[in-house]
Amino acid sequence: MRILVVDDYQPWRRFVCTMLENHPESQLVGEVSDGLEAVYKSQELRPDLILLDIGLPSLNGIEAARRILQLSPQPKILFVSENHSVDIAIEALRSGGSGYVVKSNAASELLPAVDAVLQGRRFISRNFAGSDLVEMSYPTSLESFPRTAVGPAKRPPYPVRERGHVVQFYRDDGDLLDGLCASFMDALSAGASVAALLTRSHQKGLEKRLMAQGIDGCEAKNKGRLVIVEVGELLNGFMEADGPNRERFLLQVGNIIRRAEAAAVAKTRRVVAFGEAVAVLWKQRKCDAAICIERLWNELALNHSFYLCCLYPASLFQGKLESDPYAAVCAEHSEVVSALCSLHPAASIPASAAR
Repeated sequence: MRILVVDDYQPWRRFVCTMLENHPESQLVGEVSDGLEAVYKSQELRPDLILLDIGLPSLNGIEAARRILQLSPQPKILFVSENHSVDIAIEALRSGGSGYVVKSNAASELLPAVDAVLQGRRFISRNFAGSDLVEMSYPTSLESFPRTAVGPAKRPPYPVRERGHVVQFYRDDGDLLDGLCASFMDALSAGASVAALLTRSHQKGLEKRLMAQGIDGCEAKNKGRLVIVEVGELLNGFMEADGPNRERFLLQVGNIIRRAEAAAVAKTRRVVAFGEAVAVLWKQRKCDAAICIERLWNELALNHSFYLCCLYPASLFQGKLESDPYAAVCAEHSEVVSALCSLHPAASIPASAAR
């Protein structure tokens, strides 16, 4: 069986190739590090199976799978990703994937998954045991997708864990500010610090809500446990004509996270962060720059421990659930909290996902 490995992390590709050497019926025919290149190589190499990551340069794995299968239905696709989101797994399988393996389980699951998929069976990582994901079928049209998979997020789970990168598509400013106020209160009371990169209007609305709840924002700011930065000022510090300057972003935003870490009173030095810079750029139709910033946040997370939520108005994506941009945003995150189901009655994305 001819196998193509697609992942942008070379040590991971080496690990997978080493595992495949122990699979007597497989033949590695190529390695690819880019989503768009995977589409081209699948046509050139004609593999029987593609091991496909989701967070890839140029084209995310979910959209790459769609294009590969549109050009040729021959290859089977096994997604191998560290993304634990049920939302993303559903989208991956709906795109034509025959299985989904979480990378942290690959040592025990990858070869059984390869066998299952090549034999025409579906393989779902044990991380999703007990979820509806295991029993669902995956039609190709939005209209036929079971609507029971859709439900509103009751409360954003921002401060629950020490690490993570969430995207929230919120319905309106009132819902957003209510959720932020509750999350700020939870995080500060737990001894964590909060870093918020907000628009001026959201900053003012949030301060009013905190005051109404008896939270002294000034005291938290003076102690360094509450850092609120106006998005426009932040963007002016690292944006250039062709996009964000990587070094300036890592320096400026890294300094914000470091100050918040140092001020946290919890033993873990936990930081809960919120960002709207991406939404501001999206409204300006600078989508590539927004995706670049999402990836810079992921790079920053390699050296700092924080839980980040990126905030997008759901209206920006209304009726665009199958678009490349929407999938690209989701692919850069570990979790999705979505109000899109209220705007698109046939939405296929469940409203919340837990890592």
